[in-house]
Amino acid sequence: MKRWWLFKILSFKLSLLFFFFLTLRVPVVLGSESLFDTIGKEVNRIFENNKSAVVRVRVEKRGGAKIYCSGFFIDSQGTLITASGGGGQASDALFYVDYQNQWHLARTLGVDERSGVAVLQLMDGQKPFPYLKLAKNIDISTGTPIVGIGFPYNLPSSPSFGLIVGKECEYLNHFFPTTHLRVNTRINPGQIGGPLINSKGLVIGMISLSVKDEEWSYALPSNAIKKVVDDINHFGKVRYGWVGVAVTKLGREDTEGKVVVARLFPNTPVTGSGLREGDVVVSINGKKIENLSDVMDASFFVSVGQRIPVRVIRDGKPLLFEFLVGERPIDTPSGSTILPNSPEELKKTWTNTLPVSTAPLSSPIEKTTSSH
Repeated sequence: MKRWWLFKILSFKLSLLFFFFLTLRVPVVLGSESLFDTIGKEVNRIFENNKSAVVRVRVEKRGGAKIYCSGFFIDSQGTLITASGGGGQASDALFYVDYQNQWHLARTLGVDERSGVAVLQLMDGQKPFPYLKLAKNIDISTGTPIVGIGFPYNLPSSPSFGLIVGKECEYLNHFFPTTHLRVNTRINPGQIGGPLINSKGLVIGMISLSVKDEEWSYALPSNAIKKVVDDINHFGKVRYGWVGVAVTKLGREDTEGKVVVARLFPNTPVTGSGLREGDVVVSINGKKIENLSDVMDASFFVSVGQRIPVRVIRDGKPLLFEFLVGERPIDTPSGSTILPNSPEELKKTWTNTLPVSTAPLSSPIEKTTSSH
């Protein structure tokens, strides 16, 4: 325990220390071993304790395209999660898992293209399967050290060490479905879909996106992974709730701008509710709304069929509304789809034309740059 606390405290300023001591060429000694030795031992400990639950995944898509990524078991029965395949129509892809040096065709329990998660199950192979536990209800603060495990460039699994350096819902005008963890870990092709593990050996996120020439990455947090897995297990798909409201931000995100109602979609739970465009959103289901990301998170985790209170300000007066949450149209471009579990049935769909959505394509979240 003492060693880990030392590791946690020192790793927060690791980058600065690296530059400082390397510049001065001064060896850092803490007790009988150096700072770097201490960190290296902790990274190796986490890697060795958890690497058996992390697997290489090959995704084969319609037309023969193949993508390699990483994944990890989340229970002893062979359930695992991985990335959905990196764009395109991943929902009808085949997923092969390299387990104990043998490729196995996995059963697809569900693919959620909105979150980028595929939930699979390995039916054969030695049981019980080694697995990782998802962290629950933890507040992941900036500066938290993490160890990622994956298969870079299809090479053997290896650890990556880094820090949580931010939490955002948007990157270069691309909105994530919920707040993601930004990690200063260099992620190479093949590592997407791998776990981020904290000091307790718990998964705090799945690597979902590598940005800025692979210098850092984003990860879907563990509570969002759990939502995806639970929904797929219960409904065969992820049921995203919405009430038919688009919001926008007046002013910059980091200023005192307010989140306001920008559009009300027809034939949705909000129809006829009395909510108006221009209302300032104060809270949703008890959660204070200060940024667009707060709305995204509230939308991601709310349950279909749930009644939620929404507080707004109109002309300086507080108003309270209550909505029955409906289900987001499932075949919108970023929605989820229901597909057969059997790999053989999946193969048959490759010869069929993909369904074309007739549902409204407007996103429930909008952002404008206008200021008022």
